[in-house]
Amino acid sequence: MITKQYLRLILFDIDGTLITTNGIAKTALSDAIEETIGTPTVARSHDFAGKTDPQIFAEIIRASNLPEELITTHHDAVFSSFFSKLERMLNADNITVLPGVRELLEALRHEEAATTALLTGNMLQGARIKLTPPGLLEYFSFGAFGNDAYYRHDLPEIAVARAYDRTGATFKAKDIVIIGDTPHDIDCGRHLNVRSIGVATGGHSNEVLAEAKPDYLFDDLTDTDRLLDAIFD
Repeated sequence: MITKQYLRLILFDIDGTLITTNGIAKTALSDAIEETIGTPTVARSHDFAGKTDPQIFAEIIRASNLPEELITTHHDAVFSSFFSKLERMLNADNITVLPGVRELLEALRHEEAATTALLTGNMLQGARIKLTPPGLLEYFSFGAFGNDAYYRHDLPEIAVARAYDRTGATFKAKDIVIIGDTPHDIDCGRHLNVRSIGVATGGHSNEVLAEAKPDYLFDDLTDTDRLLDAIFD
């Protein structure tokens, strides 16, 4: 068992790191935007990776040369439609839990020094909808989400503050571990000098992730022992 001096706050991204919805979530958000605003957009070709949901929506409106005010006036309706679609479309059969995820989360659950949480661009409701069917939500009692901040790099401080509220522990620098599949995940905590672990299970290759200079880089999350070494090193 790891001793208390090695307390860690381990923050997991969702899409491309824990699970993939196999394109369903992107289709659902694209449909929700276009049905709500009543016009085609560039949503289906837009890059969603590593961004918050509100940021994605705003970028799509701007890239589609649509009026800026739609971002504010249609925000609530778009996401209400999106969550409704996710509820209808997602289930345990079409959500893929990525390799090694269950084993790593189970190992961390039994590690007294580990506090696991989410750090994701998904809004809270979307995160819950995605993680409930495959039974992963039970591993996470809190996190920082897309409705907490517009930019991903503002989320780590929020997660750290919530971790303190729940545990009484002050996590700093390499005590904080961010695990994700995009350069945005690797970069978002750099200003806090966090420990970053890149995993090439999303849309970015090892080479692209390596350019972002994570502290550790893995092909996937299957090597539980090596991952625990990276987290608690």
